[in-house]
Amino acid sequence: MMLKRLRYIILLALILFSAFMAAAQQAMPDHVYIGATKHYNVEPNPSSTYTWWIDGVEQTGKTSNSIDITWSTPTPNPHILEVQEHPANGCDAPKRSGEVFVSELPTLPDHLTECAGNLISVIYNPVTKMIDYNQPDYYTFIQGDTRLNLTNFTDNGGPGCPMKIGWRIDFLPATDPSAPHHRVTLPPVNGTGQPSSFGNPILLPGDGNDYNDVQHTITYWIEDCNGNHLVELGNQIIIIKPRPKIE
Repeated sequence: MMLKRLRYIILLALILFSAFMAAAQQAMPDHVYIGATKHYNVEPNPSSTYTWWIDGVEQTGKTSNSIDITWSTPTPNPHILEVQEHPANGCDAPKRSGEVFVSELPTLPDHLTECAGNLISVIYNPVTKMIDYNQPDYYTFIQGDTRLNLTNFTDNGGPGCPMKIGWRIDFLPATDPSAPHHRVTLPPVNGTGQPSSFGNPILLPGDGNDYNDVQHTITYWIEDCNGNHLVELGNQIIIIKPRPKIE
């Protein structure tokens, strides 16, 4: 008799946990980063109110079938999210529960400072008595360079939906080598994963006109397996110093 009752309790717990998983927008257990805001819900009953708890602490003022939670505490062990339905007529439903693991955010890299590459060849124009060149001023960021990588990144997306790093480099207007006093705006470069694994070299423009430092920006975020931005991590600057001016 005791064994049958124990089996019933275990089966009931599994059913309740599965019900929370099926009804919630986020599958349980959930895996998030500090600062992420997640939406959780159970099937609505218009005549019912609901009580939500996080680690046994009631979330006051939250009485609907859904809740938005901003996770602000990293946990080596999971937070326990619970909800209970209170029908207008009838007995309270059993609590439903799920686990939420919260991880620290990755660390942004230091800002990167590099010099534009040296000119390989130039042509002296005897008519204008000027040095002509048709090579852009840029620094080449090559595949495998880890200086723009995030550190302490953990994929906590759980089975079936891994999380990954997203990033975008925005360029300041660059000198057009075919018209030195004309500047062009280059399109951003986007990537997923660590920048060191980007498949192509990235050309970071310098200033071959006024010979000033040029400051570009790389912005990072965490996205899920569907490409949704989950956490914005901020940005870091990339400074390209000019090559020596040829008089």
